[in-house]
Amino acid sequence: MTRDELKEHLLNTLPPILCRQGVEKYTGGLIKAKTMRMLDCQGAGPLEGRFKRGRKVFYSREPFVDWFIEESEPLV
Repeated sequence: MTRDELKEHLLNTLPPILCRQGVEKYTGGLIKAKTMRMLDCQGAGPLEGRFKRGRKVFYSREPFVDWFIEESEPLV
């Protein structure tokens, strides 16, 4: 699967917004909610499209997917 195919697949399957627990659920546990919290505290992770409502942090689908793919390395 190419990066473009992966991006298209993720954009078609992920919900429009993801909370931290949703990130863990929809990535099959590849990225834990705790890891997302740590990245947020460090000012890392998907910065664009990140929002907060009360104590909950959530991410817009497309910026999250772009970040996820950029941080992933294809195996050759």
